[in-house]
Amino acid sequence: MNDAPGSYTRWRAAEAGERDDDADWAFRTVFQTTVPESPVSPDFTARTMAAIAAAAVSDARRARRVRAGVLTGTAAAVGAAVYFGTGLAISLASTAFIALLNMVIAGTVRGAMSFQGGGVWPVVASLGRAAAALVTDPTVTLAMIAISAVAVAALVALQRLLGSDQESLQ
Repeated sequence: MNDAPGSYTRWRAAEAGERDDDADWAFRTVFQTTVPESPVSPDFTARTMAAIAAAAVSDARRARRVRAGVLTGTAAAVGAAVYFGTGLAISLASTAFIALLNMVIAGTVRGAMSFQGGGVWPVVASLGRAAAALVTDPTVTLAMIAISAVAVAALVALQRLLGSDQESLQ
């Protein structure tokens, strides 16, 4: 082996002399002469292919389980998000709508007040505020309407009791 052109000493000498191409050729020659090439047995090939097939089946089974778990978890998370988020979304949407309505009404009233100091615009502004209050909370608005109706009825009854003479109305 020492007489071969790619012997171990030549390889080491080429490495030490930093002749990379010669060192690569010498190492290839040393490796080919010292390590015999043995063919792979058919039994080893059959066992390897069976192990690969079993691993593929196991990987496919695991992938199906993981996919089913991820889909189940995603469905549960989406359901919980919809359940808990719907009320918040509706609340935010109604708050935004009421804020927009209040801005439109306030802008209309301010615009009307800038053009004219009195007349029909204060009545329109009052109706706009009443409409905004009705949209915001109808139970409070209905209670206010009921209280106003009772107040008007009381005023009418008081006027009838006291009598209506022309001097007191002026």
